[in-house]
Amino acid sequence: MTGVLTFLSLFFLIFYIALQVIMAVLAAGSAVFLRRERIVERFGRDQDMLDSDLAPPVSIVIPAYNEAIGIVESIRSLTMVSYPRYEIVVANDGSADDTLALLIEAFDLEQMPYPLRTSIPTAPVRGIYKSRHSTGVDLTVVDKENGGRADALNAAINAARFPYVMATDADVIVDEDALIHAMRLIAEDRERVVAVGGNIRPLNGGTVRHGHIVEPGIPRSLIARYQILEYVRAFIATKPAWASINALPNVSGAFGIFQRDVVIDLGGYTRGHFGEDMDLTMRIHRHCRDTGTPYRIRYAPNAVLWTEVPPTKEILRRQRIRWHRGLMTAVYDFRSSFFNPRHGTVGMLMWPFMVIFEFCAPIVEFTGYLIIPFALFFGWVTPATVILVYLIALFLGALTSLLALLLDERYGYFNDPMETLQLVGLVFIENLGLRQMTVWWRIRAMIGGKSTRVWGDMERRGVTQLAS
Repeated sequence: MTGVLTFLSLFFLIFYIALQVIMAVLAAGSAVFLRRERIVERFGRDQDMLDSDLAPPVSIVIPAYNEAIGIVESIRSLTMVSYPRYEIVVANDGSADDTLALLIEAFDLEQMPYPLRTSIPTAPVRGIYKSRHSTGVDLTVVDKENGGRADALNAAINAARFPYVMATDADVIVDEDALIHAMRLIAEDRERVVAVGGNIRPLNGGTVRHGHIVEPGIPRSLIARYQILEYVRAFIATKPAWASINALPNVSGAFGIFQRDVVIDLGGYTRGHFGEDMDLTMRIHRHCRDTGTPYRIRYAPNAVLWTEVPPTKEILRRQRIRWHRGLMTAVYDFRSSFFNPRHGTVGMLMWPFMVIFEFCAPIVEFTGYLIIPFALFFGWVTPATVILVYLIALFLGALTSLLALLLDERYGYFNDPMETLQLVGLVFIENLGLRQMTVWWRIRAMIGGKSTRVWGDMERRGVTQLAS
């Protein structure tokens, strides 16, 4: 038994070291990518797109279900985006609150007979509302019966007029130049670029005025603050590296731009999927790799969108269970990509990483948490060995997180040095319960049960009420 426990302890250590080494390599690759992007920003001509007739028009598509608390402010922020030609299409997904009534009042909408294409099947549409020309806002609202987020996105895509669609949420604030930065990547290579992902930042703790984030901040809630660290690791330290080898695993559902025809050809978003954004991204990868179609899925780190993240442990628990359920479905659906040389960097690098270190990691970590106490109790391992393994894991994890924060400093979101120090301090305490909490939620998703098969209510506070 001692030999088995020693082997397992060594396996857990090697697994965790391998994960952190890969994360460090990704962070290094992201650093190279971000440096190159900074040069492009300095000498590029993004602003020329504002005066160019060649800028591709975009339809911003938004699913909305019971979003009365913040949807008007969010839509107003979108109307102030700097871009030559775009429209906003909201799909009211059978909301039981005043979402539709508030939109009608705020943007002077009127119901009209509108020829809606049914390129993608959706739940029945009850009516189409358009903004009057006098408002200066090109807004369409599709009022439909409830069918879920993916179904609402599909309905909005059906109503979209333009060749590119930007999928986002009803609880976001978009930076003024975000669309310019993202669409530049498409304008540079229209033949190959089929999707572009943006950089998502937690809005909690920031100050919003007139549809703009005027001062980012650190929330008082430890749960919300922890998510800032997670988002920095994901969107600054890993996504740029994956995008640089055309293996981006997920174009975020909060900010993803796609060729409309490609989405329609693939049947739209998968209805009822808990990870519909990863599902669509992987279907694009698989389709293009299988057919030999030249393509690129790009990432724009300077195209920033601010979103409300779960402020409480209960809401975060539901979100993380849902996310892991989506990953579980994707692992099964795209098993053909696992170490598939025909799928290139997606099949040989990115998808094996997602399966081994995203899907399997909580199983390995949770098993370690169960075994180590028994091993200590029966004297199969020494306390000194356990402490050494824990300190190595803590050091490696902290190193990756600190590197991510260092890369994030180039954007200078936080003006007060104390705010940055709070995030640095969080790096060293997240392994004292926060990480273990999220590991258990992912295990809970695998166990199943009724509570893991429902979407769950986000219980939003609204983008203007996020001072903490």
